[in-house]
Parts: sequence; C-alpha cells; structure tokens
Amino acid sequence: MRLYSTIILLSVLSFGVFAQDDYSAAFEQEQEEQKTTQGSEYFPKAGDFGIGFDATPFLYYLGNAFNGTEDNSLNLNDNTLYFRYFLSDNSAARVALRINSTKEVDNRYVSDDAAFMEDPLSQNQVEDRAIYSRNNYELKLGYQVFRGENRLRGFFGADLFLGYSKENNEYEYGNQMTVLNPIPTSAFGSGAERQLTRNYGSEFSVGVGAFTGAEYYFMSKACLGVELGLLYGQSFEGQSNESYETMVESIYVTGDREVSPGDRNRSLQTTLPSAYGNLYLMIHF
Repeated sequence: MRLYSTIILLSVLSFGVFAQDDYSAAFEQEQEEQKTTQGSEYFPKAGDFGIGFDATPFLYYLGNAFNGTEDNSLNLNDNTLYFRYFLSDNSAARVALRINSTKEVDNRYVSDDAAFMEDPLSQNQVEDRAIYSRNNYELKLGYQVFRGENRLRGFFGADLFLGYSKENNEYEYGNQMTVLNPIPTSAFGSGAERQLTRNYGSEFSVGVGAFTGAEYYFMSKACLGVELGLLYGQSFEGQSNESYETMVESIYVTGDREVSPGDRNRSLQTTLPSAYGNLYLMIHF
C-alpha cells in the first residue's frame, strides 16, 4: 500500500513540475507577444502616409525656453519637405523636396545727370534697379526597409538625388548712356561700360546614396528619427555669360560675351544626415 501511495505522490509532483514549466513558458511567450504587439501598435501600417520636417530648430527653441534664454526665436532655416508612403508594414517609399526660389528687386536713387548738366545745383534724381533671381530645386527619391519592435526600430535603404539651380542678374539704369554722357552716374558699377545682365549658368546635379538610421515612436504613428549615409554625386555647371552696354566713339553699342566655361564636379562622402533632417519628426495618418 505504501508503494502505491509513493508512486501516486511522485506522479502528482512530476505533473506539478511539468505544469509549472509549461505555465512559465506560456507566460514568457505571452509577455513577449504582448511586448511586440504593444510596440507594433505605434508603427505605421501599409497604406499610411507620412509628412515630416527637420526637428532640430524646434528642439533648440524648446531647450532655450526651459533655460530661460532671452530673445529666444524659432529659426526655421531649412525648407525641405519630407514625405513617405508605406508599401507594407515594414517598407516605404520616401520623397524629400526642397524649393528655394527668390526674386529680389533693389531700387536706388542716383543724381539725374541731364538735370545736373542744365543746372549744377539741381537735386533731381533718377532710379536705378537691380533684379536678382535665384532658383534652387532638389528632389530625393528613396526606398527604405524597417526592422525592430517595442517603439524603437532601425531602417536602411537607398536614395536617388536630383537637383537644379540657376542664378541671374538684370540691371536697369535711370541715366542713359549717350555721346554727351558716355560715363553716366550709376548705382551698380561705374565706368565706360555697364553690365545689363549676368547669367551665372545653370547647374544640374545627380547622385545615389545608401543610408541607415533609427526611429523612436513616442506616440502612435509619430516618431523622432536620425540617419546617416554614403553619397556619390556629380554636378554639371553650364556656361555663364553677360550682356553690356558701352559707347564706341559716337556709337552706342550693346554686346554679349562668355564669362566662364562650364564645370563638372564629382564627390563621394559619408554624411549626417543623409536625406532627411539632422533629427527629424514624422507624423503618419
């Protein structure tokens, strides 16, 4: 009878041990799945669209605000727009677009030469004008793959870079160049020859790059990220030229001439950041 009791007791204890092991393994698996699920709930899903921008100016502004810095201001010096579209839960196509197109008109008064010739005490003035045009466009297209869980995940991918820029100056003068006034008073340059236009040549650039980085999701579908990369690019600069006016004896002459030939440059460099901001913020919906 004692033998049967001992066998039954050992069987119960063995079952308890195995049951405890199974329960522990199931509990650990459940905790791991719950941890992974909780992290994945923060991540964007296939079909989500994201917009972003460089977060560095905002972090500086907030830091200075907490430190009590005087004359604290938000300096948004980067006008690059960031977009991406999730092709799957772990991959996305991305775009970075930068447009910087400006036109500055500089008007200045100068003495009216014709009125001065008639009356040296004349205070009459005419207006000279310079028009500065600057156009800069950059487009970056990329594909990235994500890995990781629990709010923090890394990524890697590749980008294609395209860029175009152009710069022109135009000048208009209030005092006309004539036989009687071959060197008129001018606000922009002086002498027997005056510049009418200056074309600095257009520049086209193309490049490819590989990148890697990480993102931390501080709330659902909103993250801070940082990245670095290796870039190879080439740029092609067109010829620059200018037009001018001058007097050749009694004849008014305008002409064009080449200023410099085009250039070609290439570069291979590691960079931080690669295409997005130093520390960027992305919001998805």
